[in-house]
Amino acid sequence: RVLFRSTFKTASILVALDDEVVDTNAVVDTGNGVLKMYGSAMKDHNWYRGGYQKISLPHILGVSSNIGVSRIIDEKYANNPTKFVEGLYRIGIGQPLDLDIPGYQPPIIRYPNKQNWWKTTLAWMSIGYETQIAPINTVTLYNAIANDGKMMRPRFIKKIVKNGETIQEFPPEVIKEQIAKPTTIKTMQTILE
Repeated sequence: RVLFRSTFKTASILVALDDEVVDTNAVVDTGNGVLKMYGSAMKDHNWYRGGYQKISLPHILGVSSNIGVSRIIDEKYANNPTKFVEGLYRIGIGQPLDLDIPGYQPPIIRYPNKQNWWKTTLAWMSIGYETQIAPINTVTLYNAIANDGKMMRPRFIKKIVKNGETIQEFPPEVIKEQIAKPTTIKTMQTILE
């Protein structure tokens, strides 16, 4: 499986925004780009240049700050990591897409106390580690954000035509009518723009 970790950060922040545990005014101290979390070093990509110091939530996603996202998620969900994991499923990133394409595997997102869960798991999960998400699932989530919250099943063929006659059609299929509150979706669209 190919893992797109930086793109997963949007899912984490979307959950936190939708749960209203954080807003766009949040400022996180990312320090010098290296943060000890439960005995392990979380690093931002620019740690060797001194990090970002204090940055806002939109800036955290803009620069793809590992520390910024993991601090928000760890601080807001450490006492109830199940709520965060359930939020990931609620927004659809853990939704099996039931695609009939070779090699597609449904997402694997761990639950606390059901599989190997360590003190570091929540923080690392928030930036895409410790999960297994196919790129098509990530694209489907981003498409839902762009589609005002409506998640559609990926469609590769509109119809099959033989000798000018339509043999079979494949209409658009809604997986989830609304992955998050409309206000949360608008906020995330603005951040991503």
